[in-house]
Amino acid sequence: MDKHSKQHILIGFALILFFFTALGLVAASAYLPGLAGEIGRMCLALITSPFLMESSIFFLALTLLFGINGWRRNREGDDYVTLDARGVPVRED
Repeated sequence: MDKHSKQHILIGFALILFFFTALGLVAASAYLPGLAGEIGRMCLALITSPFLMESSIFFLALTLLFGINGWRRNREGDDYVTLDARGVPVRED
């Protein structure tokens, strides 16, 4: 594997690890006593209810998609190209 593939795998692993760590912390907070436990149970119920879980994951994924695409466009520049007389795309830098 080349350097970029390893970097992409590490970034993906870090995102998945962060997500499940945060989910584990919310689940663990449900066992706290008092108001903190009530809030933890409420958050856990909201996260795991079927409709809210699916829709929140959809909007989270859509937000990440737009964010990563915007970051890539800022880094690489515009994707617009012009065609020369023969129809070959030419990027104007």
